Amino acid sequence: MLKVFRSRRLLCGILLSLTAHLSAGAADTSALEKASDALAQSGFQGAVVAARGDQIFLQKSIGNFGPLNKTFRFASVTKMMTAILIMQEVESGKLKLDEPLGKYWPDYPNADARKATIRQLLMHYSGLYNENAIPDFHMKAANRGDNMQEFATGVCAQPVQAAPGARFDYNNCDYMVLGALLEKLNRQSFQQLLQKRVFQPAGMKQAGLYTAAMPDNPSHVHGILNGQPEPEVNFASYGAAGSSFGTLSDLLAMNRALIQGKLISATARSEMTKPNATGGALGVWVYPFSGADAAKPVVITERQGWIAGLRILNLVDINSGNILILVSTNGDLDMTQTWANQGPAAPLLAALLKTR
Repeated sequence: MLKVFRSRRLLCGILLSLTAHLSAGAADTSALEKASDALAQSGFQGAVVAARGDQIFLQKSIGNFGPLNKTFRFASVTKMMTAILIMQEVESGKLKLDEPLGKYWPDYPNADARKATIRQLLMHYSGLYNENAIPDFHMKAANRGDNMQEFATGVCAQPVQAAPGARFDYNNCDYMVLGALLEKLNRQSFQQLLQKRVFQPAGMKQAGLYTAAMPDNPSHVHGILNGQPEPEVNFASYGAAGSSFGTLSDLLAMNRALIQGKLISATARSEMTKPNATGGALGVWVYPFSGADAAKPVVITERQGWIAGLRILNLVDINSGNILILVSTNGDLDMTQTWANQGPAAPLLAALLKTR
């Protein structure tokens, strides 16, 4: 009888210890839930994922996004991947950030553009012609295909708009030229490079690149623009500036791989995320976010993407492994003010950073 009592007492002790351990290990996500509810009540349509390391605190489809495993365009988040590929070339010694394009592409057809450095291209200070001056360039009806070499040496090689380094101009041509340069250096297509050196090591199982054969996919997430169904776009025409697609899990995997050093070294990552005076870095923006603690701002690496009716906001706290991703199916929604502790992502980011 005494043995039975002792066994029961031991079992109770184990159960209580296990319960306490689980309670201590479970994060309090109530603030995140409250922030996501407020986001939904504001009329937000899309999806939200909040994570730290391998732990997902919140994942929610809001409104018309559909299943969380649905594929969507990454748009200019592709530029972050292109910057990673460039930093891999820097690490291997094939490229130097402050050498001019002409050193690596001596017969690039615009002599003025050859003076722009790799860093200036990455940071949109190249002065290159901007393809957005052609209103229908990326429209599906224009049928321009997906040949990045032709884009880089054709439309992007038109007369420069400014001297390299003179002024900032957000420009897809910068990254089309970088993508074409990567192809020339490696004698592989950008799609092959992305698959081998980003998608596979990061574990991005559903990620891919739009092509001339698949300029869009009706099964992918689509949105609205100016209150109407978005126009038909040839997503393949963005190349290294915006042609990738995948799922929320894929984007989460890329961020984790960047944090864990699976894509580039800590030294290369530090160079990539070193901001200038206005927060611009290499393929990303970096700034202190004080929404969680004004006395201790957290350094956030941000990459946005926007094509037609879909906007993506990718926020990464590299030091602590926090990741927040918002995808909006409303192309008119401004998601640019997180740095000022404003906009739809700020309350969620503050709640994530406070989650314990």
